[in-house]
Amino acid sequence: MGLIELAAAKALASSAVFLFITLLMMASAKRISTCIVLFSVQSAIMAAEILAVAYAGKSVESYAVAALVIVVKVVAIPYLLFRIVRNLKASQDVASSTTGAQSVFIMAALILLSFFAVAPYAKTLRLDEDLLAAAIALLLAGAFLMVSRKKALMQVMGLLVLENGILLAALTTTFGMPLVIEIGIFFDLLMGVFLMGLFVFRIRDTFEHLDVSKLRRLRG
Repeated sequence: MGLIELAAAKALASSAVFLFITLLMMASAKRISTCIVLFSVQSAIMAAEILAVAYAGKSVESYAVAALVIVVKVVAIPYLLFRIVRNLKASQDVASSTTGAQSVFIMAALILLSFFAVAPYAKTLRLDEDLLAAAIALLLAGAFLMVSRKKALMQVMGLLVLENGILLAALTTTFGMPLVIEIGIFFDLLMGVFLMGLFVFRIRDTFEHLDVSKLRRLRG
């Protein structure tokens, strides 16, 4: 049992590196479709992490949560977002307020800041520092994408990345939340993406663009 737990811990720690890579690639991405694919990959990595925890702890609930992540985040939400992008027939440019190099630099700084922020708590609470830093980095990265990207769809992507950070934080600190709560979160997330998709179409039909920064001109 000790060897299984050790192997699962090593797998979880190494997976944090791949999460950081997806964040850096998302920061440098120029097309919305690329960001959707990276979100799907990011969610698949998190599903693998949950499976490692489930295998080590023999938790049926964790297996169910991993299956939900695969169905909802790896398949369903990316599929819905691709459908929205295809039906909008608009430019797939992310329309960032920062250059690609600046975005990568800021994202790398946020990752570094995450390690500095969690170091004292990880040692005190005996938590995995890499995974906890990855959770904070996902939260900060999601907020950064929502602030720096002008397209409404990219702000949806930022919210999804932020939610991944919340899920990873729960996995790292409590080894997952109860299954009922997880089901409720995934259902709310799926409905949220659906409703945000409707709002995106409404913005496009009303203003003939998806650049939310231009909506500031409507302020009286």
